[in-house]
Amino acid sequence: QVKDGCADIYNAVQKWSKINREGTDVITEMANIRISFLLQSNEDYAERPDNSSDLQKLESLCEDLHSCVQKLKKLVLKMKAVANKFSGVQNLSQYKNDCDVMFQTWLTKDFASAAEEISVMYLKECELKQVIYENVCHAVSRDSVMFYTSAWVHQPYIEERAELLLQSMLTETGHVS
Repeated sequence: QVKDGCADIYNAVQKWSKINREGTDVITEMANIRISFLLQSNEDYAERPDNSSDLQKLESLCEDLHSCVQKLKKLVLKMKAVANKFSGVQNLSQYKNDCDVMFQTWLTKDFASAAEEISVMYLKECELKQVIYENVCHAVSRDSVMFYTSAWVHQPYIEERAELLLQSMLTETGHVS
């Protein structure tokens, strides 16, 4: 269960990266349309493009971004399910008074803790992406458009530690050497 769960988290993170890149492309295109409109109107703030093709393109991009956010939510649910599974394994191990190392050096509590920490980071990032989606489609200033784009790209809630934990889990279970 633990080895499979580690692989599931790894696969979810890989899919997250792919979907995040797709979302980056979408939000960048949205930003370009919004900023282009602002430059054409010579204003710092603008409600919506007058050009109907730009408006239709923005609506389509908003739908694409929504799709990305929905896919990311599913991945977070998958990570959380693995973390819950690991917690169950940890509880079973404690019930049996089993303090043995599972693979190389980690105890069940180490896997449960790592999976929980990773899933919490991705959950927070997913919540941020939901807020970005809800607001970027209606952003009226260049600064706000750039802020949302930057927040999407840089993923502030996913710390470098997530990669370290993931690689440690994979090494510990023998997925990588």
